Amino acid sequence: MNNVLDHRGYRFYQSSYDSDEGGTVLSINQDRPGTYLTYFGYSLLAIGMFWTLFARGSRFSLILSKLGKLSKAGILTGFLTLASLTASAQDTTGVWGIPEEKAAAYGRLIVQDLDGRMKPLNTLAHEIVRKIYGKSNIELDLPEGKIQLNPEQFLLAAQLNPEVWNKLPLIKIDQNKSAELFEILGKPSAPYLSFSDFVSEEGEYKLSNQVEEANKLKPFQRTESHNELLKVDERFNIFYALLIGDFLKLYPNRLDDNNTWYTSQQFEQGFEEEDAIFVKNIGGMHLNSLKSGLNSGDWAEADETLGYIDLYQRKAGAEVYPDQILIDAELLYTQINLGNRLFGIFWLLGVILLFTGILFLFYQGKALQIIWKSGTVLAWIGWLAFTFHLGLRWFIARHPPWSDGFEMLVFVAWGVLMSGLAFSGKSKLTLPLALLFSGTLLFVSFLDWLNPEITNLMPVLNSYWLKIHVAIIVSGYAPLGLSAIIGLLSLFLLIFKPANPTANWWKAQKELIAVNELSITIGLFLLTVGTFLGGVWANESWGRYWAWDPKETWALISILVYAIILHLRLIPGSRSAIVLHLASLWGFSSIIMTSFGVNYYLSGLHSYAKGDPVPVPQWVFVLTGILLVISVIAIFRYRKLSFQEKQDIMI
Repeated sequence: MNNVLDHRGYRFYQSSYDSDEGGTVLSINQDRPGTYLTYFGYSLLAIGMFWTLFARGSRFSLILSKLGKLSKAGILTGFLTLASLTASAQDTTGVWGIPEEKAAAYGRLIVQDLDGRMKPLNTLAHEIVRKIYGKSNIELDLPEGKIQLNPEQFLLAAQLNPEVWNKLPLIKIDQNKSAELFEILGKPSAPYLSFSDFVSEEGEYKLSNQVEEANKLKPFQRTESHNELLKVDERFNIFYALLIGDFLKLYPNRLDDNNTWYTSQQFEQGFEEEDAIFVKNIGGMHLNSLKSGLNSGDWAEADETLGYIDLYQRKAGAEVYPDQILIDAELLYTQINLGNRLFGIFWLLGVILLFTGILFLFYQGKALQIIWKSGTVLAWIGWLAFTFHLGLRWFIARHPPWSDGFEMLVFVAWGVLMSGLAFSGKSKLTLPLALLFSGTLLFVSFLDWLNPEITNLMPVLNSYWLKIHVAIIVSGYAPLGLSAIIGLLSLFLLIFKPANPTANWWKAQKELIAVNELSITIGLFLLTVGTFLGGVWANESWGRYWAWDPKETWALISILVYAIILHLRLIPGSRSAIVLHLASLWGFSSIIMTSFGVNYYLSGLHSYAKGDPVPVPQWVFVLTGILLVISVIAIFRYRKLSFQEKQDIMI
């Protein structure tokens, strides 16, 4: 796969393989003229869709013209400044932690993660703390006082005093899902437990039997308690590896052809004799020098031993040691942590602008105009900061930031905000909705069920087509997501329609309908063109255009769903505001299934599933029920409108 051989007009490729992975099926074809003809057809279809966005008399131009008459707002221009963010500093001394500047120097060492990616130890420290503790920094209230450590300080403190840290409550646990677990451990319910809480007096792991039983269950058989048990087990094992020093792959082996790095306890893994002695002892020497520095205040020896480790990494691991600019970029990315900071800002700004936009429905005022313009400028600054965040991640990872579930969700959040800004001059309710939806997607992306770590690209995605095909497909999700939120807000406006609506209220309804249709049009075109390009990628990489893979099939279903939604507005029997609102809201479920459902519930080349469905989160059923109730109430409210009122909200 991904290695098609073209020779004298013939194509040789692996079309499939046996289920037992014991054999493979090779295919051959000769159809270069047909390939060119197919690509030409794709190009004509893409050009045709693009042309309809600008051609005179097209539906898109007609709606855009009507929308322009509804709102005469101009295009916002100006110089925008990106404010730099700095992480708050923690100054902790004593046996609990190393001074921040010494810990920061330690964090600049390079480490190889389990997937083989080279990254600063600073990054790994943050990942460990988030995984074990669930927060970015360690904060403990102890009899000695309040302890606050950043990730690098915690990493060093745990290695310096493992006998102390294994007794502190650091391992996160969900109290609502772990009643049975607390009973097994013989501990009262608490948000955090210590490492020693999981170990008996004989040194045995108390949860070994329960973890083994949970691992034997298929994903759909596991309860929330089972899933939480497995998460807690993972945190326990990470903490255990940290305490025994068998987690940090800091030492390259210059004799290893695969450029593998090892921990200090793996000094016998084929190292040269002198290197093996160095790897075995230098880590302990550095920790001892740090202890001496804590007592005497003299850090010269600690700086010297750290310098030896750094020099060894640069010399022995020169082939894979990252460029300094990459190291600095990743340290900055981790420090400013923009993705985790922006969602709260977007929510707050979205609520303020939404409240302002609703007030515009009833009266105009200079104060409202100032708030709106200021909020719009802040939204642009937020989008620029968001763009910087994505660009920095792209630079660090060396591949576009839309290669996995987490990155796709973040990229859609970026696209939703961009779509809201693009239509902000057409409707004063579009930008607040985009801010709220973008903030929500960012918030969801940083929950436990998605992995925010920067990872190496899977071989199947190692192609320039990733930049083109996936970018266009995911970019199409953004305007379609915006249309779903517009549909939801429009249903709320129908439900809470004033007894005597003002002219601005009716105009806002028309603006939302117009923006909704424009968003669906753009999203559908991007989705279709992206699917065309997916066929091209598949043909170039796998030797075929289409194989009815679940992801391919659901991409086609999404196209058909939104093609139907777009044409409902042209059919007299379905040409009504309520139909468009409901269709745009519920139609987005096809996108959710395509982007996430396929990945986790269906087996295929594009998915992560292995044939066993994972449980659907309960909040999905709750949210679906709420949306159903809103939809039903909106339908009843719409039916009570007079014929003239139904016409007044059409465009």
